[in-house]
Amino acid sequence: MKTLLMTIVSILSFSASANILCHTPRSNKIFEIKDTKVTFYNEFDVTTKRELASVPSRVRTTEKGMTKIVDFENQKHTIHISDAAHFSDVEDYIIIKAKSGHEVTYPLSCEQK
Repeated sequence: MKTLLMTIVSILSFSASANILCHTPRSNKIFEIKDTKVTFYNEFDVTTKRELASVPSRVRTTEKGMTKIVDFENQKHTIHISDAAHFSDVEDYIIIKAKSGHEVTYPLSCEQK
């Protein structure tokens, strides 16, 4: 029972945390993770952060992190944050899978916003 309560508290505190801004190494994918949505931004216009799309996401949370799955531009984007308190360029990544089956994995650089 204690473990269940701790898990619920960690999930609630994680979802109530600030937004997370992430980008791939060359900033060809820039997005902001919110409670139930992921907002993608124009990679060529970072200063004004022109919003391309804000799409609903499915989320799978762990004790420290999460995995969000969104469909954007006919591709499945799987965003994995290993530990939301300590971001890692090694353990955080995005997998982009096309309908044809082609799949690309990029490391992520993230920060609390």
